[in-house]
Amino acid sequence: MNIILVGYRKWAYELIKSVIRKKGSHWNIRAIITTHNPEIDYTTLPIPCIKLDPKDFETEKTQEEIKRLKPNILVFYGWSWLIPKSVYKNYTCLILHPSPLPKYRGGSPLQHQIIAGERKSAVSIFAVGDGLDNGDIYTQTTFSLNGNMNDIFARIVKIGITDSIKIFDGLADKTLLPTPQDHTQATYFARRKPNESELTMDDLKNKTSEELYNFIRALTDPYPNAYIKSKDGKKLFITGARLKKDGESSKD
Repeated sequence: MNIILVGYRKWAYELIKSVIRKKGSHWNIRAIITTHNPEIDYTTLPIPCIKLDPKDFETEKTQEEIKRLKPNILVFYGWSWLIPKSVYKNYTCLILHPSPLPKYRGGSPLQHQIIAGERKSAVSIFAVGDGLDNGDIYTQTTFSLNGNMNDIFARIVKIGITDSIKIFDGLADKTLLPTPQDHTQATYFARRKPNESELTMDDLKNKTSEELYNFIRALTDPYPNAYIKSKDGKKLFITGARLKKDGESSKD
């Protein structure tokens, strides 16, 4: 079974690097697809790397490159663009989505969950279908949303490695079957825009300290940081915060 891995984010690179090191008896990682400007240099990985503009997935050149590799599966890790029908109709396409699907379908799932005050999430790996994030789920593993974004990404990577190998082995051996989502429980969210990262005076007056803390930590790099506008119209970006616990001194 031949596999192509797709990603562009730094955390996805760490996941892909570890998956490449694994040796499947019945599956083989043939190549990586990334963007022209990924968050980290994917060409350093020890397998062929195809760089493209995401909208070029449907071009004849890209289709021929993919066809030449004879993949059975394409796996998208943290991919921010819609996958063309011409791709998922010709190959089994899987997506890693950091939410407990069918909840939080759509864009910016981590940010929406943290800002909403969710304590736990899940790494869901599912098959691409005709609707938004509505395909059958192969694995879904819960994880904590506590801590900063680096902590959260580290958990996603660890689970993503384990669950990817489980899926590859199960698909190669034909022992793993997906579970349909309960569409009646679905919730949808749009990708957040940079202007939604502003903290206003109304926010400071009406939100609790925990709500403000969650807002700031959900919007640390690589996402558009939280900011406040000053009197002169400039933006003061807030790249970190700490929530003081009851009984804790300001110096702790």
